[in-house]
Amino acid sequence: MKIIETSVIDIHEGNVNERKLELANVIISTFRPLLDKLQVEKSEEEKNLTSLVEANSKKISNEKAELQTLLKTLEKEKKLKNTLEVLWKVDPVKLEYNRSLKNEMVVFLRILEKLSPEKISSYLQDILKVSK
Repeated sequence: MKIIETSVIDIHEGNVNERKLELANVIISTFRPLLDKLQVEKSEEEKNLTSLVEANSKKISNEKAELQTLLKTLEKEKKLKNTLEVLWKVDPVKLEYNRSLKNEMVVFLRILEKLSPEKISSYLQDILKVSK
């Protein structure tokens, strides 16, 4: 083995542990600002993403409620359409003989918009029974 002489001092005077601590402190002081900056950036990004997720969740829930309302309205409108089609097909001659059915139909048409789909369906069934 060949020994090469250099001008670098291998052994320091003083405690080796103290030199290790000094070197560690120098390294930490060099990298700490970089790490702090990265941590701040990541935390800001996390906050932005969290607020974005919350905003999207609220938007989705509002749109879901609106769609459910529209679906209920559509269902009711379909029932109304079917009921009016059935009423249109009722024989006018039968209405002349059955005055109570005629009066009921007039009242029904007046309050048609306010009724629930279940009541509309039941009334539709009644009309079909009487008209046949």
